[in-house]
Formats: sequence, structure tokens, C-alpha cells
Amino acid sequence: MQISENMSVMEKLRILTDAAKYDVACTSSGTSRGNDGTGLGSCVQMGICHSFAADGRCISLLKILFTNECIFDCKYCINRRSNDVPRASFTPDEICELTIEFYRRNYIEGLFLSSGILRSPDYTMELICAALEKLRKVYRFQGYIHVKAIPGASEELIQRAGFLADRMSVNLELATAEGLRTLAPHKTRDKILKPMRLVQNGRSQNAYELKVYHHAPSFVPAGQSTQMIVGATPETDYQMLHVAETLYQRFDLKRVFYSAFVSVNVDKALPAKTDQGPPLLREHRLYQADWLLRYYKFEAKNC
Repeated sequence: MQISENMSVMEKLRILTDAAKYDVACTSSGTSRGNDGTGLGSCVQMGICHSFAADGRCISLLKILFTNECIFDCKYCINRRSNDVPRASFTPDEICELTIEFYRRNYIEGLFLSSGILRSPDYTMELICAALEKLRKVYRFQGYIHVKAIPGASEELIQRAGFLADRMSVNLELATAEGLRTLAPHKTRDKILKPMRLVQNGRSQNAYELKVYHHAPSFVPAGQSTQMIVGATPETDYQMLHVAETLYQRFDLKRVFYSAFVSVNVDKALPAKTDQGPPLLREHRLYQADWLLRYYKFEAKNC
């Protein structure tokens, strides 16, 4: 494991934006174009991604990991503990400064913050909360924030983050418990679903508080989402849609994202790498079927 000390913020940004690209809760621009002095504006590849507001507006987000160091060894993940890759971690102050500087330059309208697990879930979530609290209370940042809830973190830390973020998400990763045991043995379905339930219950309680006390703080006002990997394990499309349908019904999720499996590691438990690349068409069809679930009230068995 290569851990760089005395690393510049720009070098950390390069590593931690690249490490964040496999989370598809928003769409990366994937391009870089400098200003040649004859025109207006520029395009920065590092960390800029796009999401959509409730009114349909496309908004730009700074998409980064807090750290790509991780105590887990998930077989599909580029940041797995056993991989020999450059490692970096931001400080809460660096997260704030980057967000504010990008915002002042009109590059972004918000922040998408995910993370590997540094030392422990609680330790990592504490650092994330410290960054969000400073961003909201010291820098008075009122833009959009989407943050990952770390499975295994305490209820108190999840609640703290929920009052600071607009949206939270916990990645289910794989549609079945068997797939999770095979490719992510350090994770359990219960630890992933627990923060989902905490966010759901917190939003329900907060809805009542907002009716009674109009100035009560909002808890995850933009709701929660999750992500599943497509093609890493042998689940069928029906199984994945059935899981998504259950999550929508039982956890009041706003969105399930589907991520075509990208082969970044060599492991006998993973599908063999082929010339065909990621199953992008299958991912596209799942999004189409998911749209039928969410907006046209189809059932998974009919998709």
C-alpha cells in the first residue's frame, strides 16, 4: 500500500476524485478543457459531476472521497485494502476549502462526499460530520450536499450527518446476501439496511416536527438513495428489480442507481474480464424498468 505523506491538496484531489468515479449516484463530465485566452470559461475534469434537482435542473457537484484508505477488502473495489494503489485522505478543513473555492468560481452548486473506511466506521463518520458541520456553520455554505452514510456507524453520527446533508445514501452494492458474502465478506446486509432505516425513521419524525414547529431543522430533506452493481454476481434482472421495488416500498427510497460492473481487480470470485466491457445495455434496461416501477407503478414481476 502506497501512502503519500506531505501530499498537496491538488494531488489528493486527483487521487480522490478518480477513486470516486465508480459511485454512479451522479454523472461525471469526464473531460478537461483549459481556457486558451480567446474565450470564456473552462472545463475541469477532476471532481465535477452532474445531478438533477427536483425541478429538472442539471446541477454540478464536486464529487470526491474523504479517503480511499479502507479497512475492508471488497473484491470488486479499486480501493480494497489489499490493492497497492496511492492512498490519500482529506482533512475536514481541506474539504471545506475545496468546496468553497470551487463554488466561488462557479464550478459547482454542491458537494457529493463519499469515503472509504479509515480505522473504523465511527471514526470515518466523525470526520465526515466534522467537515459538514464546519462547512454549514463556519463557512455558512447553504448549497446542496449529498453524503454517504457509513454502514456500521453509530445512530448518533448518522443523525448528525442527516441534519447537515440534503441527501444521504447507503450503497447496497449487491442484490443478494449471498453475493455480498462472496464479494464483500466484511459487510453484512443488516449493517447496510440499519442506516437506511434510521434515515427513513428520522425523515418520518422530522416531517411531523416541521408541521408543528415551522423553524425546526430539516433531516435529509432530499431523501435517500442506494446503488447496486450490475453483472458482478449471477443475480437476474428480475431479482435486482424485486430488491429495488422492496427498497422503494419499505424504506421510502428516492432512487436506486445501477452501476455496470467494471473489472478493476483480478480475483477468481469475479467475472472474467472480456473484450465486451461493462454490461452497459443491461444497466440501461434496468434504469428503464426502474422508471416503470417509480413513475408508472408497475410491479417487478410485470417489467
